[in-house]
Formats: sequence, C-alpha cells, structure tokens
Amino acid sequence: MAALTAARQLPRECGEVRWGIIGCGDVTEKKSGPALSAAKNSRLVAVMRRDGAKAADYARRHGVPRWYDRVDALLADGEVNCVYVATPPGSHLQIALAVAAAGLPCYVEKPQGRTAAECDAMAAAFEARKLPLYVAYYRRAYPRYTSLRDSVRNGRFGDIARVTYVFARPAPPPGGWRVAVEHSGGGHFLDVGSHALDLLDYVLGAPIKLVTSAAYGPPGGAETVVELSFTIGPATGSARWDFDAESDADRLEIVGSEMSAVCPSCLNGRDVLYYRHGANVLSESHPPPAPVQGPLVASVVDDLLGRGECDSTPESSARCSRPEPEKGGPRV
Repeated sequence: MAALTAARQLPRECGEVRWGIIGCGDVTEKKSGPALSAAKNSRLVAVMRRDGAKAADYARRHGVPRWYDRVDALLADGEVNCVYVATPPGSHLQIALAVAAAGLPCYVEKPQGRTAAECDAMAAAFEARKLPLYVAYYRRAYPRYTSLRDSVRNGRFGDIARVTYVFARPAPPPGGWRVAVEHSGGGHFLDVGSHALDLLDYVLGAPIKLVTSAAYGPPGGAETVVELSFTIGPATGSARWDFDAESDADRLEIVGSEMSAVCPSCLNGRDVLYYRHGANVLSESHPPPAPVQGPLVASVVDDLLGRGECDSTPESSARCSRPEPEKGGPRV
C-alpha cells in the first residue's frame, strides 16, 4: 500500500494524535488498539505488520484507513504523527530508533527493552531529538492503584514497614516469544514481573533497592522462578515469581504502623482492594477499565496535546530495568 504523502503535523500543531501501530498482534486487539481511538482528539490511521494479509485484515476489522507491511512505509505516512510499538521486546530498540529518526513521538510496549542498556539507548535517542517517549505500564493508571497510591501519599498507612508480593502460575504451553530469550530478554518474568516492579515504584513513590536476588530455570533457557529482597523507601520488601507452580497466586500486601492493605489479585483483573485498620476491614471495588490501556493512553494523548501529563516515562521504566543496589547488594 502506498504511503500518504501529506505534510506531517505533530500532535500539538494539529490538535490531534494520529496513531500508527507497528506490530498489530494480540495485545492491540482489545487492550490497546481500541484505546487509541477512544481518547479525546485521538484516532488510529495506519497499522503495520510484516504479514501484509494480516495487516490488511486488522485494518478491515478495526476500520483503519491504511495498512503497511514495512516499518519504513508506515513511518513515511504523512498523516501518522505518533507511533505505538507493539512488537515483542527484541525489536523495540531497532524500531524505536527508527521512530526517533523519523521525528515522531513514540509509545512503546513494556518492557521497554530487553536490558537496561537498550532502555538507555532509546531514551537518549528521543532526548536528542527532543521528542516524547512513553512506556505502556498501563496498570499504574488503574483506579485501584491511584487509590492505593493516594492512601500512601496522604499518610493513611503511617510508617510503612513491609511490602510483600507473591505471583505463581502453572507452566504455560511451551513455545512463544516470551520464553525465547533473544526476543523477550528474560522469559515470563520480564513480561509479567516488570508490571509488579513498576506498580511498587508508582504506589510507594520510591525506587526499589535490591538487597538479594536469585533466579532459577532450565540450563540455557528463560528463568521460571525469581526471588528478590529489597528496600523501598523506609520499608523492607520481598517478592517471588513462580511460572511453573501447582496453583495460581497474585497477592500484594503493604503493612504500615496505622493501616495495611491487601490486593489479593494484583495483576489478574479482580477489582477489590482491602484496607485493614486493626480489626476493621474496608473494601473498595475498582473495576478494571475497558479497554485496559484506556486511562494511560488518555494520559499520553493529554501529554502530547499539552493538556496534562503522563508519568509512565523512560525514567520510571528504567527503574524497573535497573533497580538500584542497596549498599552491598547485587547490581543487575
């Protein structure tokens, strides 16, 4: 398909974000793609996938005007003024650098890169062009977590003493890019665990500082179990992920001197958050947004148009990819 050659206007120049998606796979079907069109003054105008037939099918089903089967063709589309990169992490750096070279803002799926060095290279490229770069840690925009963050910031917990997170999931079917280290950078932990690390950073408003860490998995393959002990602000913390477990678990607990909170299904979509004051328990129900990336995408659009700010940035993403070592602790 030939690229549209109209003179390009960046979002603030035309008052509208005109998205192009690179990599229109499963994550874009319900989680993110519809969010690009749901935000105010935002619409999806082009998609790209290496398989042209699948790109054409996606465009037809979602009412997208144009489709491409090459990255450079989508970047040459003069109507596209912001790009969403939704490919596996192994290609994020190469594509993001091409987006920056084309002079376009970018919203990239998490994890931002396979390594901290890749994240740094992306951030530097966009900083050099004075272009915004956003990372799709969309759960930080869920009402459940903004409520929890506000409770922390308002001092309702008193002095926070301990943070505990446990995630377990039976082994998924073999195969897929998430366990191909060259594509994912670290198996299911980098894909799922990065969400939890970002939420801790967001909710508690402090960087994670590692004390000890350990990972276990098959020789030469992606890790299946990861264990961390850390400090975050004044609190001590522990976290464990098991992707070859016998049952499911997904539980976040924050304990303070005045109050504690439990989110019994932190990432898996249930909507209840429990606050405990001694023997009293208060529950809050916060249904996940639909589409789930809607609130974060709306904040990206607001930031691009100068009417708000998005706080899921390369700086916050880098803290997930490179937790600070506590004195004497490991450097990862």
